[in-house]
Amino acid sequence: MSNLCPFITCRLTDRYGTVVSPYDPGVILYTVLPLSGNKVKQKNLSVAIEGYVSVYLDEKRISVPIPFYIVQSVQVSAPKRSFFTFQLQSFHCWALPCGCRENPGFERVKLLIRMETVVFAKKDCSLLVPRIDSRLREIDRVCICANRIFDSVRFCSGCCICYKNVELRAELSQYNAVSDGVRRTYRDCDELKKYGGEGILSPEEVSYYDVFVNGVLQPKPTYLLKRGELTFKTQDVPAKGAPVIILFTTWRNVDCQIMEVSDWQYNAVSDGVKKKYTDEDEIKEYGAQGIPSPCEVSYFNLFINGVLQPKVNYRVRKGLLELTTSDAPSKGAPVILESIAIRDSEGRLFHAEAFHYNAYSCGGKIYTNRDEIRMYGENGIPNPNSVFYQNLFINAVLQPHVNYIVQQGCLLLETRDCPTVAAPITLQSVGGGCELPHCETQMSDAALAQWKREYSCGENPGLSPDIVPGGD
Repeated sequence: MSNLCPFITCRLTDRYGTVVSPYDPGVILYTVLPLSGNKVKQKNLSVAIEGYVSVYLDEKRISVPIPFYIVQSVQVSAPKRSFFTFQLQSFHCWALPCGCRENPGFERVKLLIRMETVVFAKKDCSLLVPRIDSRLREIDRVCICANRIFDSVRFCSGCCICYKNVELRAELSQYNAVSDGVRRTYRDCDELKKYGGEGILSPEEVSYYDVFVNGVLQPKPTYLLKRGELTFKTQDVPAKGAPVIILFTTWRNVDCQIMEVSDWQYNAVSDGVKKKYTDEDEIKEYGAQGIPSPCEVSYFNLFINGVLQPKVNYRVRKGLLELTTSDAPSKGAPVILESIAIRDSEGRLFHAEAFHYNAYSCGGKIYTNRDEIRMYGENGIPNPNSVFYQNLFINAVLQPHVNYIVQQGCLLLETRDCPTVAAPITLQSVGGGCELPHCETQMSDAALAQWKREYSCGENPGLSPDIVPGGD
């Protein structure tokens, strides 16, 4: 039995890694892509299908939630001004470890996703129907609104994902200064030495960097950064006493090579009402790349009015940022979505998981899992050795690492003064790490049969297909 593979399964999850039923609303998202033409005849409908799966070893999740994105083409008859609804019929996910005989611990797993869906082409219509009494006599006629179904098509879709455990590590360096309200340029000599002494690093020597002024992430076009010097290009300089912070992040692989990282910022301003932001809301002078798909990104950071937001407060889809909070941000508040994409030298994307410990200051210096705000998560304070890196924000201001100590389940502040009572405390932890090449094509019946044969052959006797509860 020692030569058998571990029992590896693939399960449908939400973006937090919780196992869900595929038939729950909003678990698998269908988006109709723009069509050309609007005549009453066969249309080549393009549908984007999105969701998350995770790799499990027995009952333990061992991967970050892995996004999948499938573009499916369907022939359906639809008249002018019609709309489409989708009904999932079945969902299956299989996992196949590769090379487990040579390496029982395995490093790479092939995931096969297969689903069947029915699409309905509908149109609103009005019907005049009789109203009858208890004796079945017609009293009069009433008009009701209904949906007329013009066509329905059942289609199969799927994709293959190659998941790979990888060893990454992140190195952080932080430059801290305080604005005098006059200067526009900051140099190594302006650094607060008690918080560090590395100065301003060269952008070419790190994976990416962020500049914060008074806790607010700055759009990249508003400043110029080079070794030993930061210059603001804005009309106004930072206010007197405002902290000026540069956070340098360097990702390295197992060979200590610096990983290629793309760092995009979507910038918008709240109008005090809306909770959905699209590419059209982007401030074009700061960038015009729009909102990327989660499949194109390793992880997101969302800052609203300078405050790093818990993941439960928002959802991201390609071209759409949706806030799930009860209230909209205050009018004029900056809304900044930072997208981090980590790739190796061959262009393969690596997915990481960012999660947050959130608490309110009690006026003390020690915070534990008991102090966590449960509505924002229940991950607690993780062991620093189990994640790539951690950052601490107090009252929206990024803290120097010498100001705190993190142990599993405990955060200890080493500042002279305690945080103001009720000030928000956010400990960001970034962990996970898996290679995610995607195959965005339909899975044929022949390919599915081939995959099933691989499970039934003697090469992997310890495996069986995992069918998500609710599938047929």
